[in-house]
Amino acid sequence: MTRRPIYVGPLLTVMCLVSVIILYWPTFRDLLGIGSMSGEFTHRIFVIPIFFMAVWGLRNNLAVIPMRPFWLGVIFIAASGLLWLVGQLAFIRLFTETAVITMVPLVVLAVLGYRWLWETSFPLFFLLFAVPVHGPLVDWQVSLTAKFTHLGLLASGFPVHREGPFFEVPSGKWSIAEACSGIEYLSACMMFTVLFAWTMFNSTRKRVIFVIGGVLVGICGNWLRAYLTILIAHLSDNRFLRHGHGTFGWVMFAVLLFAYCWIGWYYRDRQISAKPLPDEHRDHRSSTDAASPPSSRRLRFVAPIVVVGVLAAWPLISIICARAQPHLKVDIPALALRGGWKAINTPPADWKPTLVNPSLENLQTFEKNGQKVAVFIGIFSNQTWNSKLVSSVNHFIAPESARWSLVQRTTDNTRFLDKSLDVKTGIILGDGRIMARQWYWVHGVSTANDIHAKIEQLRARVDGRADVSAWISIFATVDSTAEFATANLDEFTRDMGRSLADALTASTTLRKCRTQRHCRHWFDADAVKNATR
Repeated sequence: MTRRPIYVGPLLTVMCLVSVIILYWPTFRDLLGIGSMSGEFTHRIFVIPIFFMAVWGLRNNLAVIPMRPFWLGVIFIAASGLLWLVGQLAFIRLFTETAVITMVPLVVLAVLGYRWLWETSFPLFFLLFAVPVHGPLVDWQVSLTAKFTHLGLLASGFPVHREGPFFEVPSGKWSIAEACSGIEYLSACMMFTVLFAWTMFNSTRKRVIFVIGGVLVGICGNWLRAYLTILIAHLSDNRFLRHGHGTFGWVMFAVLLFAYCWIGWYYRDRQISAKPLPDEHRDHRSSTDAASPPSSRRLRFVAPIVVVGVLAAWPLISIICARAQPHLKVDIPALALRGGWKAINTPPADWKPTLVNPSLENLQTFEKNGQKVAVFIGIFSNQTWNSKLVSSVNHFIAPESARWSLVQRTTDNTRFLDKSLDVKTGIILGDGRIMARQWYWVHGVSTANDIHAKIEQLRARVDGRADVSAWISIFATVDSTAEFATANLDEFTRDMGRSLADALTASTTLRKCRTQRHCRHWFDADAVKNATR
């Protein structure tokens, strides 16, 4: 009677993932779209169950592979943990999410060995689809979708005016926002086509071709979705799809993906090959495994303990650093008047940037020779994942805004405190046209570069300094030409730059504690006088 194999190895592979999930649960919670940051489920929620199923499907092959810990993998786990810690301290979601996903194959490598890593390569690779795709791809997708939609509307014979991602047709105004970029559709198409190709094809060439086709479905399908949304809304006099067209997009993509997989079904390999279980390894232990010395078998039990210890060290360090941060209160004083500017109460436009959970917001307006310039300052102190300075959820305008549309975004150079400063510039169209500039103030450093701002924030946290930084935006109306608005903003930055810097220093400088026993940290304008002490 043939003895049934004991699937210790596959269970250990699953336990590798479970151990990482338990130790880094807050990161996995947001990664899978069930945390407070996302607020809704996404297709990434299926990644973990599919991983479990894929590993279980390989159980017969894994049962005969000897478990030989690869100790160099512990060093790789430590490096991945350091990357997670940097992302945790600097609130860089890409670092934390990438780190916890790469930890799983590294744990498999360290605990079970490189042969296990090779055999489970596809399930481990599939875990990468749990990481959201953002960054430059979003802007690229928005630009391509806007171009195709514009060409499609013109080909349909409708008069349309386009300015960047902003459209105006006779029945209303539209904007291709970041939420309409289709990056989630593309990610979902890639995820399911990769799974389909791995399941249905034996040939690498077939798999690659099918996945490339899935990418094209994801990109071109979003172009078609945006075009059909505006077309149907226009033809129905805005009775359909004018508002709440997200469901239409997902339904359309489900139909496209089903049709594409249906085509792939006809070209599937009739018999999917699987690695046969060798006759000499029908038992639950391989001959190599049985012949291994007792010291080698003991190492298998030591390896998981060492790996769990290395994994647990980084969350512990993160907790210690978080408790060392003081809880702060901030205030923004009025800017001192310089260069002939005077303070007024009416801003150039009823607009301000969209920031998520800042500690404090302040808007001040100034006028000189009939030209108005407004200064918006958003302070972020004691930052968390739900309230941070450099974030993809902080925008010139809200993605769902119906009043304003960002029609142009560039990088300009100006003079601030007698130094050259690159700033982000946006042309915003809505109730008028305005030009807005934006940069960060992080512990006395002015920069518009997200990476530079993150580095300065990380340095401050490592040094134990107060976690306070600011989002600065100045804006003016574009009455005639953009060059005139640019000159107006340049003049304000040159004249009022020192006043702005003094106000920011007052808002981000820590006053000395009055007592050592019950230490409270406060911020106000008087702290400027003691800033050099």
